[in-house]
Amino acid sequence: MAQVNWVYLDDCGGQHRIGLYHGDRSGHLMIHCNRRVMQVDFSVLESITYSFFVEDELCEVILEKMKDGRFGYEFRVNKTVDTPRNQIRRIDHRRNNKLLTLVILGVVATILLLFLGLLKYGQSQDIKKMSQTSIVHNLSKSKALKLAREGLTSTAFLHIEVVNAQKIGVYSFNTADSSEIRGVFPVADTGLVLLQNGFPLRAGDAFEARYLPTDPQIHRVELFRPTHSTVSNYINQALEVEQRVHPLIAKEVCLCRVLTAAQWQNWLVLADFIFQEKPAEVYPHHNQETFLRLMQHAALQKMLEEGCH
Repeated sequence: MAQVNWVYLDDCGGQHRIGLYHGDRSGHLMIHCNRRVMQVDFSVLESITYSFFVEDELCEVILEKMKDGRFGYEFRVNKTVDTPRNQIRRIDHRRNNKLLTLVILGVVATILLLFLGLLKYGQSQDIKKMSQTSIVHNLSKSKALKLAREGLTSTAFLHIEVVNAQKIGVYSFNTADSSEIRGVFPVADTGLVLLQNGFPLRAGDAFEARYLPTDPQIHRVELFRPTHSTVSNYINQALEVEQRVHPLIAKEVCLCRVLTAAQWQNWLVLADFIFQEKPAEVYPHHNQETFLRLMQHAALQKMLEEGCH
């Protein structure tokens, strides 16, 4: 039996131990991370790639069958697929390109004037892009860069309050010295409150917050970096809808369908399950159509047929 282990260090310095067992003759395979089973498969006798999340990074274990029949094994982090973490990387990459552009445009005075206009526009666009994935407070582009370099992380909890008969979103988190930071964000005053990540807001939803220790009022709440408990809540919501829509299917099968889709793609597809009954006209990002496209994908259908009976 082949046994391979890797140690993966995430961007925050966290250490994760990944390993696999692969039967020489049976081909039975198990992939584990930090003593938790991530993948189990049977009769793996050909080259194949397995994907799973470690924190917010999409990781892959690759099995490659060589000409002599033996297998080679590789672990890698996929930094190209469209995940929230890779979106941030691309934003940083674009920011670096813009800084290079600043140096070039600074050579000529007339171009400098054009550059100043573009810079102002670029700053507003950066903040606009940040606000599409997070709740920001007192943030400019320079402060955002400082926040990325010097910021500390905490956990922000969100809920809705009614003030003067009007709904407002409220979040709070504690700093390293136990000071509580509170803030508000606008929400629609009718119907379901949706976050920028596409999920409905429920009291207690929690996300990573990043703040400057010298001025905690400069912070952002990363809505694409939910806590494990929040992702679990999303799974439960998706399971509730899946069971209601398919009352004749066993709960275990419904749960398998939800988890298999999330494992194949990422946790964001849970919103497609939650809103699988909703029309696209009202819910443009996750709805009946996005759910059908998801479930009709040949690769996912094969996984469901093989794993969820």
